[in-house]
Amino acid sequence: MGAPYKRKTAKGVGTSDEAVDASAAEAASNGTHEMAKPKTKFQKLMVRVVTGAMMAGALYAVVFHVGHLGVAFTLFAITAGIFKELVDVGYSEANPERELPLYRSLQWVWFMVAMSAAYSLEALNAPLDLTKFLARLPYLDSTALAYVPLVLDARQYHDYITFMGYSVAFVVTVLTLKEGHYKTQIRILSFTVLALSLFVVQMKMAIFNVFQGLFWFLFPLLLVAVNDTFAYFSGFTMGKKVFKSVFLTLSPNKTWEGFIGGGLFTVVAGWYLPTLLATPWLACSYSDIADNGVDACQIPSHFVPHAETGISAVQYHGLVLALFASLVAPFGGFFASAIKRAYGLKDFATMIPGHGGFMDRLDCQFLMAFFTWVHLTTFVAPLSPFDRAAQLVQALGPEDQAAILALIKAK
Repeated sequence: MGAPYKRKTAKGVGTSDEAVDASAAEAASNGTHEMAKPKTKFQKLMVRVVTGAMMAGALYAVVFHVGHLGVAFTLFAITAGIFKELVDVGYSEANPERELPLYRSLQWVWFMVAMSAAYSLEALNAPLDLTKFLARLPYLDSTALAYVPLVLDARQYHDYITFMGYSVAFVVTVLTLKEGHYKTQIRILSFTVLALSLFVVQMKMAIFNVFQGLFWFLFPLLLVAVNDTFAYFSGFTMGKKVFKSVFLTLSPNKTWEGFIGGGLFTVVAGWYLPTLLATPWLACSYSDIADNGVDACQIPSHFVPHAETGISAVQYHGLVLALFASLVAPFGGFFASAIKRAYGLKDFATMIPGHGGFMDRLDCQFLMAFFTWVHLTTFVAPLSPFDRAAQLVQALGPEDQAAILALIKAK
């Protein structure tokens, strides 16, 4: 991604005049544009299919063989990968000659501050007991675990430490403002803050969903994948045969046929997929499986089909999530397209053949993960005041728990 910035021209986006002229000459000699050749389109399709199958295999391995912790750490790593891609996008335009001081370093400092603010120890205590969570991590012996209460007691300093990091990042950012580059540097800072606000908190919510049950991570992800896949195939086969105009000029390859076709298939998946995914491994929470085992965990009642109708409550929740995945989540992809068009890029990265980078594949997942968390904590598994109090008490050290017990007895 560190390649020199490709400027936008009147003849195309992200290409030089020489490249456009060469492409046009080749198209003229063949009587058609090269991307319109069936063979070329078929090759692109096959690359996407093969790579997609490989990603699906990797997802299966992490979800079903590694489990909750593997998925959570994978999401954490992907967050850093996405930020790197966005940093590289800005770097290719704003700092190709390395004129701006601490360009990458400062952006990573802002990233760490944002991650610290999002992943507070208080937040990580819901929906799991942090002490039990740390006790199950590999390579932590009893000596290391003895320091867990000290870490928990230090939570009161988390906000202070995070704010100190924010202050350092802010001061250093101001000190590095360079005459003649003020507008560029302010634009970079604005882009960084926007990028962090768009995906750091959302990815945190995705991890929250994981610990509530792998179903709440896998099912929304599959809905977006179904929508994206069938929108692609619907547009590939039926594009502009019914509606002559594109769906959105921001993304010229998106057609009405693709948007509608993807939505219909997604709604169908939203109704039937929950019945296929309602297994103990996916439906039970991390804490329930860790405490009782997969075979003994109690599947939540909303996964159990009604005795008379055979319909489970989660299917109705699935329809709601499917509608969001069809009508709202795609606009995350459209926004990502706007960023690429603004910077003259085809993809955010090239590490995934036929798909681009992390941002290209997950641009719709941010909104979906956030909405899943909102829906989950509002209608599916809302926390009562008692539940919140119980989680806080469980996170306390033995002395504090004893003090609270004595206080309750005194009442």
